[in-house]
Amino acid sequence: MAVKVSPQQRSALWIYQVDPHEIHYLKFILEAYEGLTTLTTLDPQKGLVQMAVPPGRHGSLEVLLEALGQELELKRISLVGKP
Repeated sequence: MAVKVSPQQRSALWIYQVDPHEIHYLKFILEAYEGLTTLTTLDPQKGLVQMAVPPGRHGSLEVLLEALGQELELKRISLVGKP
């Protein structure tokens, strides 16, 4: 039986570009914040990563990414599902 998920329960998908050499560091930092996001590498050569952001965690992730932007070059490519 398939489980139905309402739009409010779906994770938003955010795509960013980061220096390919910094992907592991970014993933390490994000994983330290339990339940904040799940990072998937889309293209390791181009540094494209996707973050699955659970409902209610958008603001916290934005604050963290803004702080990380002081030491990493993070370029927002797209935000899908941001409230």
